[in-house]
Amino acid sequence: MKHLTKTENKIIEYIRNYDTPTISNSLELLDSSLRSKGHTQKTMYCLNPKLKPIIGFAKTAIITSTKKKNTNIIKNRDKYYEYMFDGKFPKICVIEDKDKSNTIGAWWGELNASIHLNFGFKGAITNGAMRDLQEIDKKFQILSGEIRVGHGYNQIHKINCEVNIFNMKVKPNDLIHADFHGAVIIKREYLKELPNLIKRMINKEKIIFNFLKRNKNFSKKQFVEKYKEFLNSK
Repeated sequence: MKHLTKTENKIIEYIRNYDTPTISNSLELLDSSLRSKGHTQKTMYCLNPKLKPIIGFAKTAIITSTKKKNTNIIKNRDKYYEYMFDGKFPKICVIEDKDKSNTIGAWWGELNASIHLNFGFKGAITNGAMRDLQEIDKKFQILSGEIRVGHGYNQIHKINCEVNIFNMKVKPNDLIHADFHGAVIIKREYLKELPNLIKRMINKEKIIFNFLKRNKNFSKKQFVEKYKEFLNSK
């Protein structure tokens, strides 16, 4: 994991001012295939929707929460926390629960949120569950697929591995931008171009917004012509 440059740190602070859909739209200007990949594709529960977007590099793991034959709930926990502790860069914990719709317990609650917050994490993203919603520190963000009462039989199977969160395939150290809408991956080589991409996207959308604001009694033909301008703008 390469250390962030001063320029990259400035860009990360800059893009925190924009929501995740804006980041996703802007990246599509660079790579149209990102319309269908590189972001979560299901509605998720957001712990603290009023928080600004979180941005960080992924630390990943795979768990299950149901009881299986030879389940050992303490297996790999020491390795997990050692792995999560390392790294002074901005981090987001990304956990895939392989039980998917059969999730019975939450990995994310007051205790784990507090541990990861003190490890330097901005938040967590999981297709699994969270709980203790009122007790978790308001500075810590969680996006989850489920909400559960108990913690079940949470068992860690893999760490530092590729995970899949609602069709967003995440590799360790992928840069992620997330808010209450969901999450999107930003390729590090795209980071320096992102501020200009955002400006391009905003200017592109202004073609329609300004037209609607300035023209209260427009015709169908006028609108279609303006929309063509919008579609063809770069």
